[in-house]
Amino acid sequence: MNRTYRCLGCAEGTLSRSFDTAELSTACPVCGSFERFINETVFEQFRALEESPPECLDWPALERREKLAVSEGIARRGRSIKDFSADV
Repeated sequence: MNRTYRCLGCAEGTLSRSFDTAELSTACPVCGSFERFINETVFEQFRALEESPPECLDWPALERREKLAVSEGIARRGRSIKDFSADV
């Protein structure tokens, strides 16, 4: 089964790979920069949280890497948003 990964630089570039990992780094076919690509399920969770921030966290105050860590924990590790504290 192939997995889709999305460029964090432009959010438009996608890659398909036969393995399942949280992220990978490579040149983006759309923006051309060497970027981190995140698993599409993590990206979708990240977008969902951006659109509807959780009440239990000060989501806007979190750095992007912290938001991605929360998103990865929920999407790939089966954690709940309540498993995270404001100190992510």
